[in-house]
Amino acid sequence: MNALLQQLQNRQLIWLANQTEAPYEHCQSTGFSALDQLLGGGWPQHTVIELQSHGACAEVQLIQKALGQSGSDLLQVWINPPASLCAEYLLQQKRPLHQVLQLDAPRSADALWAAELCLKSGSCMDVLLWQNQLNLTQLKRLQLAAAQGQSQLYLFRPTQAEQQLLPWALSLQLTPASNGLQIRILKRKGGWQQQELLLPWAELYPQFIKTELQHSQHSRPPLSRVS
Repeated sequence: MNALLQQLQNRQLIWLANQTEAPYEHCQSTGFSALDQLLGGGWPQHTVIELQSHGACAEVQLIQKALGQSGSDLLQVWINPPASLCAEYLLQQKRPLHQVLQLDAPRSADALWAAELCLKSGSCMDVLLWQNQLNLTQLKRLQLAAAQGQSQLYLFRPTQAEQQLLPWALSLQLTPASNGLQIRILKRKGGWQQQELLLPWAELYPQFIKTELQHSQHSRPPLSRVS
């Protein structure tokens, strides 16, 4: 039996889950090596990434390193963030204020319309959108706009009780834990779902963690499993 399986494998007639290649044509490092490994290289580019959480659990901090890596002079647009942007924070992240735009759209339809226009305009590198509901048609329009404008959409939503079978390039569920941020893959193009990773707070907020505590957290192996 083993010999037969080896023959089929040699002829590339068997797909092995542990030999899955990177599922995305273009990706950008998240800035966290363990998360890059889990995602097969980093954040998929020129598409829509869903981040589910109950809010205020380091979801923006999770993508901040990727936002700062672009080195582009294009706009970064925040649509309906839960709080007004802080100029001091943006400057600390080395983001010029004239390249950051906050849009407040009371109606869901207006927020989606603004996101779509920004994505396909060619003037925006990243769009961050807080949006509770999204259907298949709306997601496809946003994905098409991101590909057309070579831009990126991070869509923040509350944790969904019932998961819709939407074709996300990547969908993550974020849950705070006592020693870090629990990251669970809900949907990933070309890869396994339900993988998990615990990202220590010391990696997300190194400026707030004492050096000796950083060393103690890094000495622990990261939690990564398939459920």
